[in-house]
Amino acid sequence: MNLQMSLPIEIIKIIISFTNVKQQPILYYIFPEFFEHSPSFEQKQLNELLCWAAKNGDEKICRFVKKLGANDYNEMLIRAAEGGNELLCYLARQWGADDYNWMLYGAALGGHEKLCILAKKSGAKYFNGMLYGAIEGGHKHICRLAKEWGANNFNRMLCKAARRGHKKLCYLAKEWGATDFNEMLRRAAQGGHEHLCYLAREWGANNFEEMLSKAAKGGHEHICRIAKKWGATNFDEMISIAALYGHEHICQLARKWGAANFKVMLCNAAREGHEHICRLAKEWGATEFNLMLEFAAQGGHEHICYLAKAWGADNFYKMLYYAKEFNHKHICNLAEKWLNDQAMLMTGAEEEYHT
Repeated sequence: MNLQMSLPIEIIKIIISFTNVKQQPILYYIFPEFFEHSPSFEQKQLNELLCWAAKNGDEKICRFVKKLGANDYNEMLIRAAEGGNELLCYLARQWGADDYNWMLYGAALGGHEKLCILAKKSGAKYFNGMLYGAIEGGHKHICRLAKEWGANNFNRMLCKAARRGHKKLCYLAKEWGATDFNEMLRRAAQGGHEHLCYLAREWGANNFEEMLSKAAKGGHEHICRIAKKWGATNFDEMISIAALYGHEHICQLARKWGAANFKVMLCNAAREGHEHICRLAKEWGATEFNLMLEFAAQGGHEHICYLAKAWGADNFYKMLYYAKEFNHKHICNLAEKWLNDQAMLMTGAEEEYHT
């Protein structure tokens, strides 16, 4: 069914305006006529569509959005290489793409050996980047090819493999000389990969405090419990990081284990706009609402500013200072309004006193 025939242009515009740019390529197929007769798209949207089409091998859309103004041909080259689309790699090159190191990365990420060879022939030399792409994609054969061509950063290979949960690639990195097992432990903990945490410990990792912090960052309760079992005790750090990333269940666990730094918890939550964590910190005893206001201003979170004010925050000068420093115009306007209101209240109170 072609919805283009049954919906007014105004409705289609609304649908597109509320759609994430990465989903807009799909709308091309639903509303082709609208796209073809409405070239007023942002540059970012056009380039997103170009890259999506390149990765998926759609030459027609690539040519179409180029006419509309898409011009990120190097990113097109990367995505075409990632998707294994040799023809579109040549097309991107014809249009001006020349970043063959990133092409090599994209080809490695997608596991396409033929395009890796093409990138190398075209001048790509960053074989460690190729190695990282191969790890991200989990392609062992491309890792071996990268090493054959000169890649040698096996510690970073180990860490990236641990973050992604690729056990076989961790073994391969160790076989090739990787030794940074504490970093492996941190990355595995952040990714929530229990089996790799055990493996890192078996190989000699012992920084369980960092393991706890990274597990808190990722929101992985089971990894936090293992870190505690192995000796981690910095639960205040755990709660502050969990607050920063909005993980309420980790905050609850940290408090249960003895965390008490609710001031930092409140400030971190305010900076990132996590209202539910702010409320939790207040419930547990946090009272530093002017600090909360300052951090909310830094992050540009208007709803948190209102909440801090409702709880008693009144240092609007500091709020205005941080809003200006971090270039949040809407927070500046709000702070100026509250400062004016505050001045009027003080003037009124003073007049009433003298009367």
